[in-house]
Amino acid sequence: MRGLALAFAASFELLECPAFANGSLDALAKEMARLGPVVGPGIVVAAPLTSDEPGDKEDLPVHLATLIAAKLGTGVTAHPRAATLAGARITVGPAKTLIFVRTSVTMGAVHVAADLYSEPANVWDRVRSPAPALVRQAAATATIDAQTRVRLTPLDLNRAQLQRFRLDEEDVLAAGCGDVDGDGREELLLVSRHRVSLGHLEDGAFSAQKTVAWSELAPRAPVPLREPLCGAVATAGAILVGSTDYGGVALSMDLSKQDQLAGIPVWGGRPNSCLVAQPSAGAFDGAPVDCAPSRDPKPTMAVPAPRFDAFAAADMVSANGDVRRLVAVREPSGRLKVRWGDESSGVQGLFGAALAVGDLDQDGSPEVVTTTAAGDAIDVFTFAAAGAPETRIHLSTPEPVRAFTLCPPSEHGAPALAAVVGREVWLVRPELAGPAKSSSR
Repeated sequence: MRGLALAFAASFELLECPAFANGSLDALAKEMARLGPVVGPGIVVAAPLTSDEPGDKEDLPVHLATLIAAKLGTGVTAHPRAATLAGARITVGPAKTLIFVRTSVTMGAVHVAADLYSEPANVWDRVRSPAPALVRQAAATATIDAQTRVRLTPLDLNRAQLQRFRLDEEDVLAAGCGDVDGDGREELLLVSRHRVSLGHLEDGAFSAQKTVAWSELAPRAPVPLREPLCGAVATAGAILVGSTDYGGVALSMDLSKQDQLAGIPVWGGRPNSCLVAQPSAGAFDGAPVDCAPSRDPKPTMAVPAPRFDAFAAADMVSANGDVRRLVAVREPSGRLKVRWGDESSGVQGLFGAALAVGDLDQDGSPEVVTTTAAGDAIDVFTFAAAGAPETRIHLSTPEPVRAFTLCPPSEHGAPALAAVVGREVWLVRPELAGPAKSSSR
């Protein structure tokens, strides 16, 4: 298999929240705490959920109201049922402060807006204005993860849909996926030996909106590797690409060069992380470092093996909001090593050079996506808390798989796996499983 794909999965992005610090609902509750401090008694009331998914319309907003109440102080409680604003005002009773929370779920994101109302201070104020006065407002958005999904309709990875798109690009070595321009649509970023392309999957094909030749971005290495190692990261407001032929560069939205990077980009979290290649070994040597060039680069995360030729990482969110980082690498021998939190393990067998990690069905247990050693089949493994990884998908391909990337949640809130298979892009997305389970799970 020629070349190498380095995959980045973005588990989620939070508006005005530190990336990867919390689960989605915990991060949203933290943002709503900006409404405080609340002095004296108060009550948080949730509006019924507005969602583009079927299922319970009360469980998620009421649970979020409980998290928000805990952030606002000991005197603030959450009402156990959803209500309209008129109903919430009746519910306030003797409480002096009402926090009314509206929650919506659309295209893979949770949107929350909260209004803080203060009751009139005395009888004369109540006569002049009997309705509570709007004092403060707050709003935030988070991408759906396992903490949200547990209160929505589950995703069924065993019933994943496959869509195939024509690809005119040749020699693709790495891919990235994300909404880089903030228009609500995911862009697909493709890196080949000779160029970088950014576009969309539409009308049965990959449509490149912008393309730039590597020769316009950087000078070619005097002694390039026989098989280049490449990387691609596409996140909100950031496009990072790299090749051992040309080095790593940060690009603007029009694919013009902005900055030189310290290595090949493989991680779009904070800080952005790059890998340094060892030309004599034809592989990467050591842990990722900050992509900003430095005389004394510091490792940004631990890796399960010291030398490898494929890398993928994601922050995994459990159903209760805990976050653990998963890092997977492929050693030059073809063996796969995984580090989840502080624990490292190996996976039996030999595998190909395409690699990605993420939570495809958002159940809190991560998936590792790789190929057979010959690269002629896609394998998706689920890593539970204990035990050997479980094979969830084995999908034969007519041509070798050249690159993987995970696209963030969009349609029905489900993430998608994008695989470059020969002259096609395959998009694998889990389906909605059925009615949501109760919140006790």
